[in-house]
Amino acid sequence: MSRVRQYLSTLPDCDDALRRLADVLHVPATCRNRACRKAERCQGGYGPPCYFDRRKFFADALFDDMHAYRADWDARRRSIEAMFRGEAARRTEAGR
Repeated sequence: MSRVRQYLSTLPDCDDALRRLADVLHVPATCRNRACRKAERCQGGYGPPCYFDRRKFFADALFDDMHAYRADWDARRRSIEAMFRGEAARRTEAGR
């Protein structure tokens, strides 16, 4: 597996991102899934179910802090790109 794929495999998929977002927004406390309420965290699956039930809640919560989320992800992307550019430069120098 290439280093890029290895790193990208650590990033959350869509469902995992929604699970994490549900935890941040404290959705499990009101989730219809008993396992979520009991564990006090989202149990996920395709969705998670609370996302499908409460899309507007998720959208409003994201809208309120979208600027901060964008700034954070832009910084992460720049960091990842710089890391891979630096790695490519090191390989080029080593190959000389």
